[in-house]
Amino acid sequence: MKLRIVVALTLLMSSTTLWAANSMGISQELDTEYGYTGGVKTRGGGVNIGSVDEHSADLKYVVSPQLNKDLLLRIGFEWQRFSFGVPDHAPLPSVLQQASLVLGFDYQIADEWLIRVEVQPGVYSDFRDITWRDVDAPLVVGTAYLASADLQWFFGLRVDARTQYPVLPAAGVRWKFSDAWTLNFMLPKPRLEYDVNEKLKLYLGAEIQAGTFAVGQDFGSTRGLPRLDNAIVDYLELHIGSGCSWKITPAVTIEAEAGFMPYRSFDFFDPNIVFRSHNAPYGQIACHARF
Repeated sequence: MKLRIVVALTLLMSSTTLWAANSMGISQELDTEYGYTGGVKTRGGGVNIGSVDEHSADLKYVVSPQLNKDLLLRIGFEWQRFSFGVPDHAPLPSVLQQASLVLGFDYQIADEWLIRVEVQPGVYSDFRDITWRDVDAPLVVGTAYLASADLQWFFGLRVDARTQYPVLPAAGVRWKFSDAWTLNFMLPKPRLEYDVNEKLKLYLGAEIQAGTFAVGQDFGSTRGLPRLDNAIVDYLELHIGSGCSWKITPAVTIEAEAGFMPYRSFDFFDPNIVFRSHNAPYGQIACHARF
């Protein structure tokens, strides 16, 4: 789960280059994504669950009013859902879901340095018998060093008291090392990118989908594993694949990719029960808009 924590910070810091390049009164970000992972055998805790497939969806919108030349607010929301095809009474949730606000700011502390502070208070759970235990507010503090137009470094820290690893550092880099090639080591989607032309980009890379969620008060008892009642689960899924990115307008980009999932885990770390899956095909599409 350490890798899962590292992911979120570098993703949050990745858009700071947009602010450095575009001085606007108000900017907006809209990101949508849908994916499917094929069925694969899942085991753990002495239980063979059988084949489990997955549908995932993510929607995030952030509006950023610029208060002055150095300060940019970030206000918005995010909804994320993982839906699993699990057999009846299997000790896995059929849904893990996030509905949260996005509250934060970007601040330019020097010509080459930017800082971001962001918190996402909301509900992170299976959305059954929701209580205060389902509420969480992960905090991210990070910096970006803009060495040049072709090289940027990212550093920071994520704090989430509810996860297995409450405080963890992170780092990342974006390096455009030729006219056509870019190493975009920005989690959760590190990539090697090739620009076919101004509108079309091909890439090879990976992706990490992850989250920390609470399950219901009697989740385990109704499934024969009472140790899972009211538990917290760290979810992690890795993808390796290839895809293309098409800029249909200067503001809107569509992406499509496919590959395989080498690893997926449901880590109920307090009772120390982990369910794992290996090797399944996946595909996904996404749309990103910046205004």
